[in-house]
Amino acid sequence: MAEGYKDWSAGDILTAADLEDYTVKQSVMRFADSSARTTALSGVLAEGMMSYLKDTDTVEVYDGSAWAAVAGGKILQVVHATYSTQEDTTSATFVATSLTANITPSDSANKVLAFAYVPMSVFDAASSRSGYAQYEIDRGGTSVTATYNIGYGGTGTENRRFSTVTTLFALDSPASTSAVTYTINHRYSTNGTVNTFYGNATGHLVLMEVSA
Repeated sequence: MAEGYKDWSAGDILTAADLEDYTVKQSVMRFADSSARTTALSGVLAEGMMSYLKDTDTVEVYDGSAWAAVAGGKILQVVHATYSTQEDTTSATFVATSLTANITPSDSANKVLAFAYVPMSVFDAASSRSGYAQYEIDRGGTSVTATYNIGYGGTGTENRRFSTVTTLFALDSPASTSAVTYTINHRYSTNGTVNTFYGNATGHLVLMEVSA
């Protein structure tokens, strides 16, 4: 395959090889999706080819072994899930809430940026107690965040409930092009109750695929 740039003069013959090497293989080709691209380019792939995929609005370059996104850091897709029914737990170990979302990365090198907004409350029937609730973002059974602690303490009946909103985020590398599931987990550290989505307030989970 020829490379680079060729300057033709009047009267020069444009061969089929030149047409492919200097125009087709160095242009940005448009395809409906990656499957259509694979079918069309089977057997003629060459390093440096570029393509535009209509289904994901992404430009990719062939590096000699795989297609890779151009201009890292671009947001390729956004998934948003909500949940608004109060869920309580007294578990000392993490359990899943119903706030969950799925995303399918277009490239195994891409990352997933996850944000969560979780209304919650902690309650203890004892008249004098201190403790904390904990939250995490989970991917398929693996925590992808540091544990978030929401603590409280005090004496007297008026101090037995603490309500707030916790926010979580994670930049994860799922290394997959299959659907991956992210879930918000919660637990309580002592003998009390965590009320997640307290008062049926709405929780949000946003997943964004970020190109490598």
